[in-house]
Amino acid sequence: MSDGDELLRAQAMVAMAVGDRLELAEEPPGFRLAITGGVLARLDSITARMRDQFEHLRTPSSRRIPDAYYADEQETENELQKVGAGLRAAIALGGSVGDPFEIERDLAADLTPTGIWARRSEASRVPRPTTRPAVFDWSLEPIPWIDDEDFNWPPADADALTGTRQLAGGEGERVRVGEVPFTDWVQLGFIERQRTFATRYPTNPGRQVLLMAGLEVCDGPPPANSGPLSELPPGLWAYAYTDLVSGLDQDGARAAVATMRKPLAALVSFEQTPGAPSQERGLGLHQFCLTPQLEIVALLGLRPETPAIRHTLVDDQGQAMVCRQWRSYLVHDGNYGPLEPAVVGADLIIRRDLFDILEAAIGAKRIDLGLTVRHHQGPESHNDTED
Repeated sequence: MSDGDELLRAQAMVAMAVGDRLELAEEPPGFRLAITGGVLARLDSITARMRDQFEHLRTPSSRRIPDAYYADEQETENELQKVGAGLRAAIALGGSVGDPFEIERDLAADLTPTGIWARRSEASRVPRPTTRPAVFDWSLEPIPWIDDEDFNWPPADADALTGTRQLAGGEGERVRVGEVPFTDWVQLGFIERQRTFATRYPTNPGRQVLLMAGLEVCDGPPPANSGPLSELPPGLWAYAYTDLVSGLDQDGARAAVATMRKPLAALVSFEQTPGAPSQERGLGLHQFCLTPQLEIVALLGLRPETPAIRHTLVDDQGQAMVCRQWRSYLVHDGNYGPLEPAVVGADLIIRRDLFDILEAAIGAKRIDLGLTVRHHQGPESHNDTED
């Protein structure tokens, strides 16, 4: 491999592992170059360690990336912290002398390691709950096809619900939480995926079922191509709503909630979120996380707990809204690599008294239970399939 190729590899490692944080810090002069130089100096060692990791964690025929923290990420992070530790001195040597505490505080805010969101998810993990809409009760037995050679795909109940977008009447009743310490709370949103991998011995296709449900306000049929969960960034779990949107008070939130027409819960998207690691590698994110709509949080006067180490919002009475996450039922991919969870999911639950306030502000008759059910058999995404 030529020196130019090695430099390109080192640059790619830096861009993948810490590039977003360097951009957030507005690319301090010489910073990226110094980190790249440190990675380049140990590139042979990093490559050898990564090769050993892959040989240990998967077989040669596998194309999936095992869930692990790899040497390139570790070494790049080490270089970033080493260079960051000397940046204030370098700035001073360059003739710019400022408040050292302010300089280091600003750097720390932008260059903090990316594990915080993954740690929040780990702190929010629970044993797989049974709470879910009654029409999903059949899903309580996970991956029923895995040990049944005569299983008829797709699952009959999943197939029957495919195309059903909203429930009304008795089937659309509020879902009450059954697990302590949240007994009688109300479930605002729910998502769960059950998946098994394609295998060669025995020969089985990859299969998965995806279930989504959530309370929503549509004032009529749901919009075409919509789902029962919208999409939002994760900021409400870490920052006060007043820090995210200026000028929004409870009166404004009440007016917004009274006229809202959308799901009450949203899937979290970590795109463009500082400090969010990859979902595929290293200190990875959980597959699913839910968050409430901002105007709901403002109406109820909720805030993150202090410190914000879980997906929990609180008020003066204690926990008020919680995102629970779960991963369970380990299976292998047919190549005898590390076991991975076949079932991953999350829900968003709210204390009963707060839901009563929210329901009154929206109008009970305007709230319906939306759902989406999908099933798939066959090739999966590149990272989840075999040669």
